[in-house]
Order: sequence, then C-alpha cells, then structure tokens
Amino acid sequence: MDVDEVVLASSIEAKLSPEPPLSTRASIFRVPHVFCRQNEGAFAPNLVSIGPFHHGYENLKNMEEFKLWYLHGLLHRAPTSQTNLRILTRAIWQLEERARECYAEQLIGLDKYEFVEMLLLDGCFIIELFRKKGQLRYDDDDEDLISSTPNWMDSYLRVDLMLLENQIPWFVLECLFDLTVSPLQRSPSLVELALGFFDTMMPMTVPAKSSFRVDETKHLLHLLWNSIISVSSTDVELTILEKNEYWEVIPSVTDLVEVGIKFKKGNPKEILNIRFKDGVMEIPPLLIQGSTERLFRNLIAYEQCCYLLPSRITSYVVFLDRLINSSKDVHLLGVEGILENWLSTEEDASLFFSRVWNGGTLHKFYYVGLCHKVNTYYGTSWHKWRATLKRDYFNNPWTIISVFAGIVLLLLTFLQTLFSILSYH
Repeated sequence: MDVDEVVLASSIEAKLSPEPPLSTRASIFRVPHVFCRQNEGAFAPNLVSIGPFHHGYENLKNMEEFKLWYLHGLLHRAPTSQTNLRILTRAIWQLEERARECYAEQLIGLDKYEFVEMLLLDGCFIIELFRKKGQLRYDDDDEDLISSTPNWMDSYLRVDLMLLENQIPWFVLECLFDLTVSPLQRSPSLVELALGFFDTMMPMTVPAKSSFRVDETKHLLHLLWNSIISVSSTDVELTILEKNEYWEVIPSVTDLVEVGIKFKKGNPKEILNIRFKDGVMEIPPLLIQGSTERLFRNLIAYEQCCYLLPSRITSYVVFLDRLINSSKDVHLLGVEGILENWLSTEEDASLFFSRVWNGGTLHKFYYVGLCHKVNTYYGTSWHKWRATLKRDYFNNPWTIISVFAGIVLLLLTFLQTLFSILSYH
C-alpha cells in the first residue's frame, strides 16, 4: 500500500463513528424534501421560531423580543418560590443532553449555553402564552398585543406552534410549567391549557380530550396527534394492511350513492372511526378550514418520519382522498353534516385531501376491512338494480302511482286471461 492509500484510509477511518447518526429518542424532525415539493410553506413558521431548526432566522427575529418580555413578566410575577432565573436555568441545564437527543440531527449549531437559553426562552414563552390565552389574566395583558386582543397573530401562532420542525421536548415544557405554577390557585394542567389553545384549529367538531398517557407525550404536535387517535379505537373496521398485501380502492361518494349506499354522520368524538354496515357508511364529522391542511400535512410528516408511530392519520387521509373526488362528493357529505367546509368553494375541498397526501408511503393501511366490505356491497348486482328501481321509478309520488297502476293493470289482465281459459274448459 503506497503513501496515498494509507493517507486516504486514515482519513476515512477518522470519519467513522461507533454511534448511530440518529438517536432512538429522536422525535423532532426536519421534514424530508419529498413532502415539501408541493407546498414548502406548510412546514415553516411564519411568525415565531421554536427550537433550533429555525432559530435565528431573520424573518422571525421580531418575536424574540416578545419571548424576553414574557420571561420578564413571569419572573416579576413570581408565582412560586422557584420562579427564579437561576433555578429555571439550572433545571434546563440538567435536561440539555436529553433534549438534544430529541432532535433528528447531531450537528445543531448551538453550544450548550445557547441551546439552554433557547429552550428556556421558548419554553417560558409557550407556557405564558397558553396561560394568557387560557383566560388567566395578568397585569401586563393590556399592553400585550398577542394576548389582549384577538387578531391575525392568533392563527399564525397556533399554526407555528404545532409545526413538526418547530418543537421543543414536552419534558422541557413540563419542567418549566411545574416550577412556575402557583400552588395557591386552581390552575388548568399543561395539557388542558395546550389543548384549549389549539382547540379552534382542530379538525374535530367537538373539543379534543386528553384520554391518553401524558407521560409518553414527546412535544406539542405529538399531543395533538394523540388527542385525535386516542378517542378512535381500533375495532373490526380498522383491519391493518400487512406488508405486501393489496388494498382495494373504493368508489367515490357519488358512485356509492348511485348503488344505494347511504352516508350518515358518526360520533364526532371518534373522528377516525369510519364504519360500514347494511349499506350505510358512518363517518364522524370533519371540519375543514384554512389551517387544517397544514395540520394534516405535519401530522402525516410526523408519522412518516417516526417509524414507531402507527399510520392512523395517514390512512384516514388516504381513505378520504379516494372517497372524495369532486365538488358533488363534497356537497353530498355536506348535506349529511359529515363535512363542514369552511374553504372558499366546494371545489377547493374536493382537492383538499389530494393536496395533503402527496409523496408519502403507506406500509400499514387501517381501512382494509372497510374498503373490502364497501366494494363487496358495491359489486353486488342486486344492490345496483334496487337503487336503479328506486331512483327511476320510486323517486316521486307520480311515478309510484304510475308503477302501482301498471302492476294493477298487469294483474287484472292476468286474471282476465286466467278466467277466460277456465271458462273455456
């Protein structure tokens, strides 16, 4: 081996690492480019940076002043004896290494001092914002442009704080919350404050519930993910698509209606629980508004990036994407109270799910059994004949009378012929 080969081998050896490039504890990811191709803005904050991925961006620097102001107000109010800057700093300093492991990047361009300062400022800002929006009034609220009046900032903040790339670990928030929650007054829990803050942007038509293990929560987006799937049980309808198994594509709402399938509004508390029985598809109501697309995109990206998560929401969006293909489909579901469309037109809503589901993969599909049952019903000739008969001959009183009169006339003709034959013999 010559000198050049030795130098090259030594150079490669120096780059080798015995540690995996991604911690098994990673739960906060940069969204892969394949998900950003159609709409890069779906994953980037517009107003406030949380965590290291967008830290220091020029267009987000204005909110850094608000973070410092919120921390000053918290320290000045001092709701507990531990609401002291040194105590808060020490607590986060001790969590620094654990917090770094939550990010799916080893090289975060912040040293320990900068990283801890960022976690402290971002965490206190989020907690104070939740408290202020949760109707907990403080002396400085009249001067606070964010919390004192409802304005355009509300919707931007809600969206920014749920983005996958814009998160800090839940245990950091929990630590800061516990050190600053007053024992002298009844205060909502951190989970209650968070769900209350995000309530107006959730896709359910009823308030989200915290019926899940909070100690397993990774960050705010994971909290929202849990609040959606925890109330939707895995029952007989949610047969999982195993690896390499084929799953059937179902017809659209309009096609299903033409063979007599009816659509019924399901339990609004169980948004993912879609059922089909005896020609009736039961779908819980879904609210589609301006922020819903970004919410679903980030929830799907989270499922795609974190292999430990079941693809429940991805499966839900794929199922509805197959079911809704036109503005007529949107209209039919809207009439039944299943789809609450707050977008500008029904056409926008018909394209909603195809926009949301873009570029991902689906290894486990949770509606295989449901699709099979629907297609079996759809492919039965009797159901098509019955629907055609009902649509063409029993759709109004006059056609019903005409059909009835025709049957009576045919019966009388048959009886007359029968009596004629009997009298001849």
